Amino acid sequence: MYVLSASNKRVSIELLGKDKIQNKLSQFEELTSASLAYLGVSSAGPPGHINMTIPRLKELDLTGNLLSDWREIAAICKELPALVTLNLSYNIMSHDISGMPLLNHIKVVVLNHTGIGWKQVEMLKDSIPLVEELHLMGNKLRGITPLSSDIVHGFDSLRLLNLENNFIATWDEILKLSQLKRLEQLFLNNNCISHIWYPDDNPLSEPPNSHELLGESFRPFQNLCCLLVGGNKIEDFSCIDTLNLFPNLLDIRLSENPIADPRKGGVPRFVLIARLAKVEILNGSQVSPRERKDSEIRYVRLVMSKCQDNPEEIKKLHPRFAELKKFHGIEDEKAATGATGPQKMSSSLISITLKCVAASIGEKVPLTKKLPATTTVGKLKLLCECFFKIKSVKPKLFLQEEGSPLPTLLDDDMASLVDFGVGNGSTILVEEEC
Repeated sequence: MYVLSASNKRVSIELLGKDKIQNKLSQFEELTSASLAYLGVSSAGPPGHINMTIPRLKELDLTGNLLSDWREIAAICKELPALVTLNLSYNIMSHDISGMPLLNHIKVVVLNHTGIGWKQVEMLKDSIPLVEELHLMGNKLRGITPLSSDIVHGFDSLRLLNLENNFIATWDEILKLSQLKRLEQLFLNNNCISHIWYPDDNPLSEPPNSHELLGESFRPFQNLCCLLVGGNKIEDFSCIDTLNLFPNLLDIRLSENPIADPRKGGVPRFVLIARLAKVEILNGSQVSPRERKDSEIRYVRLVMSKCQDNPEEIKKLHPRFAELKKFHGIEDEKAATGATGPQKMSSSLISITLKCVAASIGEKVPLTKKLPATTTVGKLKLLCECFFKIKSVKPKLFLQEEGSPLPTLLDDDMASLVDFGVGNGSTILVEEEC
């Protein structure tokens, strides 16, 4: 066989193990995984037939079929005693879940785009007491509605809860999940959340039955280590700072929120890293020790340049500033008595690497220059025209940051380099306007 390359040339390929794979797939009794997506399945069929055909099945994908009755789902699961993962996405499931039997072998349930609400989830939880992963994407959920309490109980084995692509708007709804003792991963991407707070730190806004929520032996979200809140409406720094109060939160996604989008007035990656003391993975990228150190130093210098004469404002708006300044041994930058003009100038210079990546210009050797931190983006563009001799091309500048999948566009000609967090050792890409 062959495939076509990017240049439309034929590239020969050889299928290895084809006969072995076909032979294995033909032995239904040995199958452990099967996908029957979009095949018009509507019922379990004759009793005993499934068990006789695929008795060892562990994973079953029934996405996009004609199933709606939970009794049929129960019949299928009963026939598969080894079943661990069940995917029912894009089946419009009935809201009547009464009479479901105990299915204590099911560990992963995927109910994306099935139209069920949280009340049905509550009714289902007694049938799947050992569920570890529950996916509820795209079900138009607006809130968490426990049946017998103001907070969610049960789900004693649940480690991952996926509520992405719903309509949840208030953090109070999410707090109803805070007593799930084994919950490690909570996916809330693409909802409508605008504010995040931790119960211990918000005395003015108490959740329902806060005495029940804040038990002495268990802190809210005690084991949560991964929180994905990308694509929401978060724009307040207090929401970022409050994430430090979660006991074990290490993996955070904030992308596509106003606070994390420099194009919408948000801050670059290094500011988020500096404000989040414990984060190890930010927006899907690992935060290395080197990146953390560089980010924290850049952040301290940025704050010093903005709020140098207002310590009260710094304390209020930048809770970690004093801690980071002391930790990294950064002194206040004050000119010595009698210092000359050139000495003052040299103390404020930063070393940056300019790398030309404009396709129409061709390959250029990267340049390292020392410039005042107060240099504006507009001024740097003019300098780049001289450095790279590109008078005929209008340059466009990007800040390349370690760990960030995409460089940050420096789109304000009046802003200084320090405003964008450009510091010693930074790399700026020089592109051309389209």
